[in-house]
This record gives sequence, C-alpha cells and structure tokens, in this order.
Amino acid sequence: MINSEVRAWPSLVISLVLAVLCTVAAASNSATASCEPQRGISSICGLHAPEDMVLTPDGEGIVFGQMAGPGGLFVLDPRNDQVQPLFEAAVSEPSELWGEASCTKPPASLLVHGIDVQQRAGGQWQLLAVNHAERESVEFFHLDQAANSWRATWRGCAVAPDDASFNDVTALPGEGFLVTNMASRKRPMWSAFLALLGFDTGLVYRWRQQDGFVELPSTKGRFPNGIIMSPDGNSFFVNMYFGNKVKKYTYPDIELLGEVSLSKPDNASWNESGNLLVASQHASFLKLAQSLKPEQLAPSLLPYSIVEIDPESLQQRQLLFHEGPPMGAGTVAIQRGKVLYVGSYTGDRIVRVPLSDR
Repeated sequence: MINSEVRAWPSLVISLVLAVLCTVAAASNSATASCEPQRGISSICGLHAPEDMVLTPDGEGIVFGQMAGPGGLFVLDPRNDQVQPLFEAAVSEPSELWGEASCTKPPASLLVHGIDVQQRAGGQWQLLAVNHAERESVEFFHLDQAANSWRATWRGCAVAPDDASFNDVTALPGEGFLVTNMASRKRPMWSAFLALLGFDTGLVYRWRQQDGFVELPSTKGRFPNGIIMSPDGNSFFVNMYFGNKVKKYTYPDIELLGEVSLSKPDNASWNESGNLLVASQHASFLKLAQSLKPEQLAPSLLPYSIVEIDPESLQQRQLLFHEGPPMGAGTVAIQRGKVLYVGSYTGDRIVRVPLSDR
C-alpha cells in the first residue's frame, strides 16, 4: 500500500486535497474494534498494520511486520493464534554483515513494509524487510530456530537512494534482492496524482553487494507495489498499483513476458499449488487516502479481493471478494489449506477466512 509519508507533504495543493478528503464520509471506511468472529471470519487482534506476510521456512508459521507504531517483526503460530516477536535490537556488533559495508548498526525501531524469506547461497535463511523507521532501507536478518521458536538476528542493511520510497522486496537467487521504488519520497502525493493521470512514477531497483542499487528501466510503472521472484529464479512479478496490472519479467534479462489486468494489485504470495495469490483493492483513491490515518486502530472496511494467477498461462481466478466487517483493505494473503490469512496496511488485525464454503 501507499507509504505513510503520503500524509505529510506540505503544499497548498495537498492542503486543499486534504480539506476535500475531510468532507468524505468516514463512517463506512472503518469498523468497530470488536474481535469477535463475523460472517464466518475470525480475527487475530492487537496488531498494528500487518501489511505483508510470508511463511516461515518450515511452512508452519507466518512472519509479518507492523507498518504502524510500535512496528517490529513477528511470527504468528496458526495452530493457536499466538504471536511472538522475532527481533530485538542487538546490543553488540554483528559478526557477519550481508548488506552495505557502511551499515553496521541495527535500527532501534522498525516500521515494516514488504518482507521476504529465502535461502542464501550459504544455506542460511534470510529475512528481508523494507523499513521506514530511522532510515529508508532494506534490512537483512538471519532467520533461524532456537528452542522450537523462530528468531531474527540482524545482519545489515542497504540504505535507499536519495528520494526513493520503497514498498516491497524479493530476494535474488543466491544473494541480493529486487525492491520496488513506488514514487518520490519527498513528493509522494504529487507522485500519486501523476500516477492517476497515467504517468510512470517508479521502477524496480536491483541491489547486490558488488554494485549497490541499479535501476531497471524496463520496469517503470505507476506506483510499483508488490514484487515476488518465481521459485526457479528465472522470472519475477511486479504489481503496478495505479497501473492496474500484474507484470511478469524474465530474470536476469528483465524482459516483459506478459501482464494481467487487475484492480490496484498490492502484495503477492505463492500458494501450495504453485500459483500466485494477489491482493487486489477496489476503493477509489479518495477513500484509500482517507483511510491512511496514523491514529486509526480500527480496521478499514474498504473492498478487496484475493485473486489466484497461474504463473505460466496468466489466467486468473477470484478466490475471495470481501467488503465490510471484520476487516477490509486486504494487502496480502497467505493460503494454508482451505484458509486464507489476510493482512492490511491499516488497523489492528489479521483475519482468517475459510474458503471451503465460498
């Protein structure tokens, strides 16, 4: 979803726009704070904008970050709905760095956007997290198990280029990553208007230790959002949020292979069938912008769908459409059997949605 900095660009134009937004009815955009099951959907509450999620390496847990304060990285155990913290700021220097040589200290706090878990060339499990607290960066963590619980040990960072506003990240085969730069960090609302008018506002960066951040010009688009690498490492998918497209590119050649039309595609994940699951949002720009209230703890009720896409044929099938309580504005879905776990860029929960009777 849109970076929280979209709320803070000081200009006369934005002041006028915000004045208009204040007149838009807010009652239909947020729910009560009830955590009771509603419409067959149960909630895991007490969270703060769990915008993206990935499975742990054993497939038993769900890793997620919090994009709103107090932020942080956590793991959810679907067997009992218990949530445990993954990371606490290290008190000593890390013995091994995976990021930039100049990045030697972990952040004291994390406001986490996109995340990814993949295995490095040396066999360690790596957790990547886009961070908006203290620095605009991709943070590296070593994800491992101790005493039957998961923990994340900080292993460095890569600080974003000037004016870049990161959204989502996916690991490259071996080492390095791709990250979406959706818009100007200094002028986010202006970038949003340009995207709505049909102009490209961002692209994908490739990062490797030997050459740092490199722009991939063929990936330019209107608010590049979710990004995910194929399991074989030969292609990747980018969700152009305001472009209403999911695009498939070859890797490492970065050639466009095909695209799928989809309303405001956000984050993506792989399901057990090897298909792509994409969260798609259906609200207007005005309602989306209004829902970005930093103090809002209650979930949004805005409509969204979860769409399954065949990665080869690019045929799509809607698994879920939802609007209203207990949560709307879904940004990511993780499928475990006949259940979807859905997160959001706002609100206090992850919802568990059964698919068997839908």
